[in-house]
Amino acid sequence: MDNPASQNELSRRQHSVLWATLQEFITTAEPVGSHQIAAHYPLGVRAAMVRSLMAELEGAGFLHQPHTSAGRVPTDRAFRYYVDQVMQTQRIGFEERSQIELCYSTGPREMSEVMRETSRLLVLLTGQAALVTAPRLESTRLERVNFVRLREHEVLAIFVATAGGIQNRLTQTDQDYSQEELDRMARYLNEALRGRTLEEARAWIEERLREDRARYDSFIHSALVLGGGAVAERAVAEVYIEGSARVADQPEFADHNRLRELLHALEDRTALLDLLERSLRDSRLTVSIGSENFDTRLASLSVVAAPYQSGTLPLGSVAVVGPVRMDYERVIPLVDYIARTLSRTLEH
Repeated sequence: MDNPASQNELSRRQHSVLWATLQEFITTAEPVGSHQIAAHYPLGVRAAMVRSLMAELEGAGFLHQPHTSAGRVPTDRAFRYYVDQVMQTQRIGFEERSQIELCYSTGPREMSEVMRETSRLLVLLTGQAALVTAPRLESTRLERVNFVRLREHEVLAIFVATAGGIQNRLTQTDQDYSQEELDRMARYLNEALRGRTLEEARAWIEERLREDRARYDSFIHSALVLGGGAVAERAVAEVYIEGSARVADQPEFADHNRLRELLHALEDRTALLDLLERSLRDSRLTVSIGSENFDTRLASLSVVAAPYQSGTLPLGSVAVVGPVRMDYERVIPLVDYIARTLSRTLEH
């Protein structure tokens, strides 16, 4: 008899039975029995052997039995094993690839429209809820900044990114500037800041303010102080969410308490944004499964997230949110390919 499996050392038979159990559970959302596996999957073993192997997998933490008389259900550990295997051999079909390419081939569009269309595409192709974070202004390269005098000591800074995004920031000033003075300051800053990210712009302004010559030229000093005030605030990422009802319709959320937790998590977004930020920091696709999520409201959910970027500069993330038993073999390559296609689109 095979020894109980560790996560890295499953025997061939244990792997086959676990894989079949995962596939069956993903399809049915019901506990899986040994007779079910023996009847539906050509494993070359009888139901009694399947039952024995499932008991070993349960002992190793890959399966659990909700009730004594019920079949077995894959644990988060089993899904982690499944995901690690899928990540090594992910593939996307020709039709899906063509559909994704077509979505992004319609020519120039507003950034908000591209983000919204991306979230809808994810829902359509995966059948799960989708989140897309718009490019943070801090991470995008600036095309220009404009200053608009609203009232005494109050200026609106309008940042335009090269990728097309626009963001407004309200700035309080010690001095009252005329619109003509503000236009001159914007022209000065634009010559120095064009092509830089907001983070780079912030560093550049801080460096100039430390230099003595900036203190002797009141105009330059005022422009730098105003620019520094405008870039000091860090913006919260704008998030586009589609398909929440798709997740709520899954059998896992028939229980009202679990459904309430799910809807609160999708509405609050804080925990989900933390997961998307992780994929952005790591510059790679990440999968967070059930209990791996630090926020307990996400314990029954998995998040597949991938960053999109311009060149080597990370801009934002695309993600799919669904039950732990989601079809990762289908979802992972779709999220990855959409993120890479979006990256190519934003470079043109």
